[in-house]
Amino acid sequence: MQGTIFKERDCMSFDGFCTCVKMDIQKRLGSGVEVLLKDIIKNNDTMLKGLIIMEQGTNMHPTVYMEYFYEQYKAGRTLEEIEDNVLQIYQENRREEKFDITFFTKWNVMKERIIYKLVNFDKNRELLKEVPHRKILDLAVVYEYFLDTDDNRGASILIRNDHMKAWGVASDELYAVALKNTPELMGCRLYSMEEIVREIYGIRVDSLPDSGKPEKNTMPMYVLTNEHKFHGAGCILYSNFLKKIADEWGCDICIILSSIHETILIPMYMSRGCEEMAQMIREVNQTQLEPEEILSDHAYQFCRETGEIVMQEEEEYE
Repeated sequence: MQGTIFKERDCMSFDGFCTCVKMDIQKRLGSGVEVLLKDIIKNNDTMLKGLIIMEQGTNMHPTVYMEYFYEQYKAGRTLEEIEDNVLQIYQENRREEKFDITFFTKWNVMKERIIYKLVNFDKNRELLKEVPHRKILDLAVVYEYFLDTDDNRGASILIRNDHMKAWGVASDELYAVALKNTPELMGCRLYSMEEIVREIYGIRVDSLPDSGKPEKNTMPMYVLTNEHKFHGAGCILYSNFLKKIADEWGCDICIILSSIHETILIPMYMSRGCEEMAQMIREVNQTQLEPEEILSDHAYQFCRETGEIVMQEEEEYE
């Protein structure tokens, strides 16, 4: 009997799994909602299957992505357990009120909460045809409207070309507004590797230590992200932030964009360490990160003298 169960799990396709979950969720929630399956393009032109629960009386509809749950199903979780989990996510994210979108037409209101995030330029060519952006090295700055949320998790709406045309705003103004707002709304956190270990194991961290100048006989690494730990790699563009760290360290900074959410900073005098770290990040990108979380396979250098970020050449890592 047990072998039969696993055989059935192996045979059920992803599309079949999604259809089963959709039908069961629809039956459990009843006619007051409509449950849909939709292909959704995410970062790096990654296509995910979203289960959308559309409740009457609101225009804010939670979307639950099914790829994770399919892997859970193949690993042994029952459909009922997975559907309970999906419904829990729905209940935690549902909103009964309608979201007023009329303000979205008013630039003077919108501009106070326009922020930016970084994406890979080559991996998002289709998306970049539809959204205002600015190319920086092999990356692109794109823009979002940052929403207030009751649970402080943050939510955002991607700014598209049609929005910018309706506002009559030039790309330079959009970029300038986002550069000002993002540090104010998203903040930043600089963690030492020691602090990260403390947080993982539940040891209280009362305050961030002074970065200081790292010892040259160690391999100091710091993780930079924002307060939400979501799309935090954009912190590298905060005005004078890297310059201050470089002055404290007394050297240039090696920058490893480990994901769209965070960045690893290493003193540049550990140049061999940066090379090895960049190679490791490439392997992690290929084997460990979800495709939509990858930002770049390259290492970068913040030049203390010029205040610029440059991309290190490929041959440095061969």
